[in-house]
Amino acid sequence: LQVSNSIPVYDLPDGSQDLGDHFVSVEAVNTGDQPIAITSWGIELPGDRRMFVTRGENWATPLPHVLAPGAPPARFLIRADELRQVEREQRIPYAQMRPYVKLADGTVVHADRTVPLA
Repeated sequence: LQVSNSIPVYDLPDGSQDLGDHFVSVEAVNTGDQPIAITSWGIELPGDRRMFVTRGENWATPLPHVLAPGAPPARFLIRADELRQVEREQRIPYAQMRPYVKLADGTVVHADRTVPLA
């Protein structure tokens, strides 16, 4: 899993562009030799707590999703403002927020790094 910042750019009718909302993007790639089924994803928090993303953006990969070896990445998104609210209200540093996906067999795969916000 790779985690990064993502800000969509929208083309406007007059030829200009407009920036969309700030998201944290999590991309899953299957480097194995068998298909895997991703059933959920979220952000792991300290104290064995998890923040589940139950309603994804319409341009994100819908769940459940079967990811074949070598297929394009599955992409999951959460609004950066939601993570900023958790940081502010619960005083959880971004360095302690780690994205993950859960597979159909119960395996949890963590992202390559924590949430990239500051």
